[in-house]
Amino acid sequence: MHDIQLFGRLEVRTRGICLTGDDFGGARPRHLLALLALRGEWSLVELADTLGVSTATLKDDLAMLRDRLEPGARPRDSVIATHRGRVRLAADRTHVDTATFDELIAIAAERTPARAARPLAAAAFLASRPLLEDEDAPWAAEARAEYRAKLIMASAPQPIM
Repeated sequence: MHDIQLFGRLEVRTRGICLTGDDFGGARPRHLLALLALRGEWSLVELADTLGVSTATLKDDLAMLRDRLEPGARPRDSVIATHRGRVRLAADRTHVDTATFDELIAIAAERTPARAARPLAAAAFLASRPLLEDEDAPWAAEARAEYRAKLIMASAPQPIM
C-alpha cells in the first residue's frame, strides 16, 4: 500500500519507508505523482500539457517515478498504471489523504449540524497544513484554493429550516 499525503509537503509511505522531496527523482516526477493523486486518471497528453513537457519527457518521468516508488518492479506491476495513452494510480494499492478529506466532508454534509461536528473536525485536522505547501506551480495553487474552499464551505453554519 502506498499512503500518499498531499496536505503539507508531499510524502509517500510504503514498505516502511517515507519518500519526500527529491526522493521522487526531481520536481517533475513529484508533480506528476501529485497530479495523479489529486485528479485520478489523465491522458498522457493532458499531463504533458499541464506539466509543460513533451510526452516523451513525461514517459521518462513516469519511468523515474515508478522506479522510485517500487525499485525493480516491472511497469505492468507498478502502482502507476498506464493503458491506451492514459495513466492513473492503482486505487487498490494507494490511499490518498485528500480522498479521506473528501469522504469526511461528504459524510458531514449528510448529517445534522450537531452530528457533522466529528467528521468536520477530522477533515479540519487532515487539512491543518496547506495542500502541497512546498509547491508553487499554478495547478498546485488552484488545488490549494479548492480544498481550502471545500473546508470553509463545509464548516459554514447551515440555515435552520
